[in-house]
Amino acid sequence: MGRHIEIKWQESEAELKKRFQKEKHPERRTRLQALWLMRRGETMVTVSQMLGKHYRTVQRWATWYRAGGLTEVLQRTTGRAGGGHNAYLTQPQQKTLVARVSQGKFKTIHQIMEWVYQRWGVRYKYKGMYDWVKRHQGGLKVPRPHAAKADDEAQAAWKKGG
Repeated sequence: MGRHIEIKWQESEAELKKRFQKEKHPERRTRLQALWLMRRGETMVTVSQMLGKHYRTVQRWATWYRAGGLTEVLQRTTGRAGGGHNAYLTQPQQKTLVARVSQGKFKTIHQIMEWVYQRWGVRYKYKGMYDWVKRHQGGLKVPRPHAAKADDEAQAAWKKGG
């Protein structure tokens, strides 16, 4: 059984319920629901079970609320919005690279990695460069290898069913 929650509430139960019902963002909506349930008198254990969240997560939300109120709880979001690290390449460098990839200047990811290092001194790992190319709708357009001894006429005839 959880212990009683010691929080100095700035909003009434009705206000928290109203905010919860109007919120569109799913993560903030869940947090508002947790605060509303705690404001109603539910324990953190019960709230975590009702919402399917870990007890420590609900506890963290309560700590944020104690520190800065509702704004503190709602401003913290997961993901890359305002977070993450800066890009290795600047915007002009990225545009240049996108143009070169779209022109078909490279056949492999390794060639792109080498060119970027030679040009700007920036090292990428293979997976990082592969993901970068994929994110920027770049594709390495290289024809399939063709055997030197292949008979093109015989293959064309076979494809036609003859």
